[in-house]
Amino acid sequence: MKFGLFYEWPNPSAGNWKRLFEEGLEQIQYAEEVGFDFVLVAEHHFSNYGMSPAPLLQSLAIAQRTKRIRIGTAVIVLPLWQPLRLAEEIAVLDNLSDGRFIAGIGRGYQPHEFARFGVTPEDSRQRFNECLDVLIKAWTSDTSFTYDGEYIKVPHDTVVWPKPQQKPYPPIWVAGTSPDTLKLSAEMDFAPIVSGFNGSDAVRDAVAGLLQFKQAAGKPVDSWDMGVQTFCCVCDTNEEARAQVNYPRWQNRAGRALNSRAVVDGRVQVKPYDGEPSDDALWDRLLYGDPERVIAKYKVLAEAGATFASCWMMAGGMEHEKIMRTIRLMGEHVLPAVAGVRPAGNLSENLLRAGIPTNAFQARGQAPSE
Repeated sequence: MKFGLFYEWPNPSAGNWKRLFEEGLEQIQYAEEVGFDFVLVAEHHFSNYGMSPAPLLQSLAIAQRTKRIRIGTAVIVLPLWQPLRLAEEIAVLDNLSDGRFIAGIGRGYQPHEFARFGVTPEDSRQRFNECLDVLIKAWTSDTSFTYDGEYIKVPHDTVVWPKPQQKPYPPIWVAGTSPDTLKLSAEMDFAPIVSGFNGSDAVRDAVAGLLQFKQAAGKPVDSWDMGVQTFCCVCDTNEEARAQVNYPRWQNRAGRALNSRAVVDGRVQVKPYDGEPSDDALWDRLLYGDPERVIAKYKVLAEAGATFASCWMMAGGMEHEKIMRTIRLMGEHVLPAVAGVRPAGNLSENLLRAGIPTNAFQARGQAPSE
């Protein structure tokens, strides 16, 4: 299992943005030193839920401050972008980062953000598909092309330069839980990213769906990539870690507020909601604890079929010092203990034999955002 950090720079107090960004960069540099493999940057607009409206600029800043760690997006919200410009910017970023970029893409899910770009949730799927089509054409075509979609038009013969350093284009990771996302990932050899908030059974169901679609597409089923998004905090004791659950609780409530457009002057209106997890249920779902507890929980996810884990540490305004401590303890204890853990050799055979419905993961319910 490979490990990375996840950033959307939430800012509950709407405080100093420069300090917030700088702390994230320091954390990422330290994570590179202790052995993390990648870092992912989200895209969010118009609220303090997440201060990451320019993920490619933020990725370039990370590239300038690091040497080895891979840098990706989680995700670029394709319906919000003009695909020719996006193709150019990603190609430049991939070259300037010496081929370290990962193109994490998604359809998006926030009506508050969509509305301010003139996009609706109903048209986002088709916009996503058309934008992806144009991106692939732009990166792989050395001769001019045109495109005539419902939403995206390229009426003039166009060729896009430069091309990405990675061939034919950077690795593409796709966030989502739907059968459509798993089918796309299987057919295009993309890596899906799913939530770990619903536990290892949900991750195993997502792997099963991916493998069924790979088999239907005539793809090998003896290997796959599957990412899992996790709230992560490591402390010296479980008691100390449990005292930190107010941070992911804020993030969870903030996501609910953003989903329901409960935003005033750019501030999400955070409050309890019906059906939210109890303290005990939240603790069970988090990758929080002392090193032994966190190691055990990541091993379970790896054995369920996850091949890489995105670690969401800067959640709900957690302080810089606490995040730096988690990075240190992850590097000292968790990464060495979990790096070699892999799914059982017969997992794919067992999952395909079981015939788990491809929508079983989605049916378990949505996790907190991202």
